[in-house]
Amino acid sequence: MDLLRQEVHHAIRRLGRRPAFTAIALLTLGLGIGANAAIYSVIRGVLLRPLPYGEPDRLALVMNTRAGETGSWLSEPEALEYREGVSSFEHFAVWSAGTANIGSGSGDAERVATASVSEGMFEVFGVEPAAGRYFAAEEWRRGGPPVVVLGHALWQRRFGGDRDIVGTDILVNNTARTVVGVLPAAVSVPLDYESTVPTELYMPLPLAADSLLGERGSHYLYGMARLRAGATIARANAELDLITRRWVTDGLVHAAAELGALAEPLRDAVVGNVRPLLLLVAGAVGFVLLIACANVANLLLARAEERRREVAVRASLGASRARIMAQLLTESGVLAVGGGALGLLIALAGVRGLVALDPASIPRIGDVHLDGAALVFTATVSLLAGVLFGLVPALQLSRPDLNTELREGGRSMSGGRARQRFRSGLVVAELALSVMLVIGAGLMIRTFAALRQIDLGFDQQSALTAELSLPLAGYEDAIRVERFFGELVDEVRQLPGVVSAAAGRLLPLTGEIGNWSITIEGQARRPEENPNGDWQIVTDGYFETMGMRLLSGRLFEPADRRGAPPVAVISRAMADTYWPGGRALGSRFRLGTDPNRPWITIVGVVEDVRHNAATETPRTEMYVPHAQWVEASTSGARRTMVLVARTAADPLALVPRIRELVRRRDADVPLSNVRTLDDIVAAEFSSTTFVMLLLAVFAGVALTLAAIGIYGVISYSVSQRTHEMGIRMALGATSSDVLRLVVGGGAALVGVGIAVGLGGSLAISRLMTSALYGVAPIDPLTFTIVPALLGSVALLACWVPSRRAAATPPVVALRSD
Repeated sequence: MDLLRQEVHHAIRRLGRRPAFTAIALLTLGLGIGANAAIYSVIRGVLLRPLPYGEPDRLALVMNTRAGETGSWLSEPEALEYREGVSSFEHFAVWSAGTANIGSGSGDAERVATASVSEGMFEVFGVEPAAGRYFAAEEWRRGGPPVVVLGHALWQRRFGGDRDIVGTDILVNNTARTVVGVLPAAVSVPLDYESTVPTELYMPLPLAADSLLGERGSHYLYGMARLRAGATIARANAELDLITRRWVTDGLVHAAAELGALAEPLRDAVVGNVRPLLLLVAGAVGFVLLIACANVANLLLARAEERRREVAVRASLGASRARIMAQLLTESGVLAVGGGALGLLIALAGVRGLVALDPASIPRIGDVHLDGAALVFTATVSLLAGVLFGLVPALQLSRPDLNTELREGGRSMSGGRARQRFRSGLVVAELALSVMLVIGAGLMIRTFAALRQIDLGFDQQSALTAELSLPLAGYEDAIRVERFFGELVDEVRQLPGVVSAAAGRLLPLTGEIGNWSITIEGQARRPEENPNGDWQIVTDGYFETMGMRLLSGRLFEPADRRGAPPVAVISRAMADTYWPGGRALGSRFRLGTDPNRPWITIVGVVEDVRHNAATETPRTEMYVPHAQWVEASTSGARRTMVLVARTAADPLALVPRIRELVRRRDADVPLSNVRTLDDIVAAEFSSTTFVMLLLAVFAGVALTLAAIGIYGVISYSVSQRTHEMGIRMALGATSSDVLRLVVGGGAALVGVGIAVGLGGSLAISRLMTSALYGVAPIDPLTFTIVPALLGSVALLACWVPSRRAAATPPVVALRSD
């Protein structure tokens, strides 16, 4: 230990004598180690940390598949058969998502996301309640006691974590419900991981064979299962396949529908979409660390040239090779520890910055933080980095050969051709890694640009959105519901700065809208066909407020009210699918197959909107006036609507005025999920934006480090060859000759590095295919611009020391030694 203390003290003193060298080395290492620690924290938090359920590896999401597409909801009869017919499931449950108003009746209502869960859901979760209990058997039955379980965040935020809330009543949509329990922290339905509004209230969902909503075609449920001990996903899927095949045999489902079912491991369902993106970022940041290590190794090799005589003297005085290597590696270790400490600070700032970006489509990003595992990772990376960049200089210096030193060193001080070749090899490696990283960043930038060029079908600029939901209590009459939204929209239109206002059922890019089967007038319905359209309910002025384009016919008018002939506006995709050749206007359809529902006349066709996802193929979509929905669907009034107001100035400045308008009409109806259309679109592209920004930053760091690396090599080479340059100029060489000589040597390194990097990029870019959109993995533009950019930067780094060498007077050069 005394020897180690001496070596450490000696290393610190030597590094202190070269503050510029030490600062550059520490900063280079800090950037590489810090970036890796930050990204490791993200990957650990998102991909590696277990989900907050009991034995999460036994959990699976269960969904229907249709014509090869996954992610379809379940109907109640289907869910019942999955629950009873799959022996691989120890527990199976379903839930439906919704929203509700909670309050005390004194004007402090709050809008929260809800889940109506079937019996078995809490057994699937596999966790004990944080307070109280879960639902009892009689509470699952239809007509059972009105009860709720609170989400942990709601319990803490609204009720201060008071355990006495259990057993008391709260108002849910103006109806008293008894709180029976509280879920533990972080536990929720799995789809919350891809939502900005977590579920905070749980109510029982009766699920029985005599269900009133038991139509096989009514799909609105999400499924989740816990596998039995020893059961596999493959076995569960085989059992699900047998059930869906039996439905076809029994005539319950037509074969043309290609209905199937799929159980997907819960972790894959939660993080499957972002895993390739995060692994891509992890690979990029690994490249940054390798480049940083190569840079520091080059710095140490350059410094080693100055210490060769010192080491030779130490060896001649009896120092063993092991002692010399220990001293040199200790110096590398001190740099690594210092770089690791600096990297930890950079990682802390980086993690905070990444969490602050809050990409909506990356699950669990809010839980990311530096923990003990991140500290261990940082220490390990620092240790490995110290060995990696310190080993080669230590090996070279620990074998001093005075004869070789005199032969290669002499007056030229060339440092030895072998050592120079190794340093040049490090620069080539830096450049190659930089090319691969910058090309990856370029492909993501091109992808982001292509995504932003997608015609979403609406104008996102200067528009405010806010959700409102009317409870059943106090709004039993559909006419009161229609009047509330109609009058509120009219009042918002009168506010200063409002250009237009309207309301709609569900805005684009905020959730899956769902479809409804239709019957087309004059067309016989065949069993293998299922004409349908995504159903949208809007007030008049919706299309104008959303900035949607009318292609033919007209839009909704105030005259399209209750009692007037039912009308609809449809999307271009729906018109082309079911009424090709411009035959849509004036045609009629009805919702579903119920002959008691009225015919709806198509009065307009609008441009397609990318509703469920920006990159989806436009879907068939139909719009029905809010005031006519009850008559058109023979169902209840739509109580939850999203208000949209287009403004002439900052949309958010309108929020207090709209909130006051709502409060005047009903103090117990909260305004929730307030955001702009710009925010909605930004959330849709958040994961791509997140990855693009990270790759761009890492590419910039890599490019800077590579430029510093090649500058250091050329600059050191020039300083060692100053005497040679003097002889050349004394013999008649011009400044231009010297410039070409030095730049030519650097250009050769640059060329080799770029060529190797392009070869690696051809392989790596193909691995990025799933993350790209609108750009080929081997994009000619990116593969042309990036080498040109890196080549220019690298040649500039060569030119600076070359210019200095060419400007040195021959007399000064000849006197150098």
